[in-house]
Amino acid sequence: MTIARQDGDEPGRRRDTILATIVLLVASYAFRIPPLLNARSTNSDAAIVGLEAMHLLRGEHAWFLWGSGYQTAADAYVAAGFFAVLGATPAALMISSLTLHVIATLLVFATLRRRASPWIALLLTAPMILAPSSIHSYALYPPRQLSITLAIAAFHAIHGASRLVGGPARRWLAAGGLAYGLAIAADPYPMVLAPVVLGYGLLVAADRPLERVLPFLSGFLGGLVPFVLLQRAPGAKSGPMGLSLAVIGHNWDLLVRECLPWALSYKVYYARDVMNYVPWDAPLWARVVMITGAVAVPVLVAIALVAVFRPSVPRSTRMLGACAAIGFPATIAAFLVSVMVMDHFSMRYLAVLTVLLPFAAAPAASLLRPRWFALLLVPHLAASAIGGWVGYGPFVRGLVPVRETPELADDYVLRDLLRARGITYAEADYWTSYRLTFLFREEIVVVPTNVREDRYPPYRRAFEAAATFAYVFDPGRSRENIAEAERELVLGNARVEHAQAGRLTVLVVTR
Repeated sequence: MTIARQDGDEPGRRRDTILATIVLLVASYAFRIPPLLNARSTNSDAAIVGLEAMHLLRGEHAWFLWGSGYQTAADAYVAAGFFAVLGATPAALMISSLTLHVIATLLVFATLRRRASPWIALLLTAPMILAPSSIHSYALYPPRQLSITLAIAAFHAIHGASRLVGGPARRWLAAGGLAYGLAIAADPYPMVLAPVVLGYGLLVAADRPLERVLPFLSGFLGGLVPFVLLQRAPGAKSGPMGLSLAVIGHNWDLLVRECLPWALSYKVYYARDVMNYVPWDAPLWARVVMITGAVAVPVLVAIALVAVFRPSVPRSTRMLGACAAIGFPATIAAFLVSVMVMDHFSMRYLAVLTVLLPFAAAPAASLLRPRWFALLLVPHLAASAIGGWVGYGPFVRGLVPVRETPELADDYVLRDLLRARGITYAEADYWTSYRLTFLFREEIVVVPTNVREDRYPPYRRAFEAAATFAYVFDPGRSRENIAEAERELVLGNARVEHAQAGRLTVLVVTR
């Protein structure tokens, strides 16, 4: 039995497709219940998107994400739509990004279902559902998810063209090129998929190059127009597009020791205390599952490359699988020369490995009997599920989600303390600052202590004009030394008073 579609029993196929889609939707949200329950623990990078979305709803439009010369405000506009319905809350912000990821997951499923039974297509799509932490970093915390969703939409459209002829094929190819161009315009990250998406599009167009290549490339170049215009705009920066051979040694060390193991779930980090990520000392049974699951990935990639020479596999599946397989070394090569790779958290730049895996695994599903294919893929799904769940850290207690971590109560103790003293401006480490500003809906504005990390200059100007302000130290997020910070404040200001908001240390400063 292969993944080729059967023509019979169409009512049964429709029923199975509906049931598989329901399972996909329920599982996609259910697996993220722990962070959804603790959405107020959002980080400052994501909070910037929420804050900008709040300002967009007030008519303060912008092309770029605050403080960024390369990331657009696209995810903030999406969040603004959710805020208009659900309110400007951390939960609504997380749901906006997660919904984009679920749409991407549905597109993967719809792409694979064209050549597979609904249940095999669901099994192939499962890496996007039971995703490791590299996917969570975008699916739950914007920005960047919209660009990934658009890139997957490009795959879906190009694969659709592979099954069509004439005008419909040309339109699907043009739509695929346009979606990929817009993905790069939303955020440069999908550039890493260029060999995959453009290669796949040109392979599909090669059947009738004179009539298909031009629509595909025209769509792609049309989608790139916003990107080109933004790169010429004042304040534009290259950001993650910077590449250097000088960083290969540093990046290689991180790749083999931390990032690739984490991205493939054979090494799991968990947040011991909000942002203090440490390796999980997995029990023996879990290590066996994780290593077995990791080995399955290169095996599936190898099968995809070998299947190119197997006529029994549908041509469109062979092309899709081979292009996705090529994406694995291309992604790793880009990681090795990227100037954005800093530490083990850079594993998020390997998220496309999970995105590409369903497509790369499609040829294996076609060649193997369902039970043998499941036996090959399921260990990786189990490893991803274990890594993703354990990676939630304080949001779970074993298999049980935590409703809200105790530290979240301190945020509102802090708000009440500052309210009582009439303080509306504060400063803190970057990872504390914008998170609190968003959480308090700008009732209290907290700026980064490092001016170079400012993302919205009006906040800084208002802070500097305040006669009294607070310094907030969060032991779970702040990278600073509280004693040194206090010494600097005492030297430069008239009076400094101590206060405590749960585990948060507060210094009330009169200039």
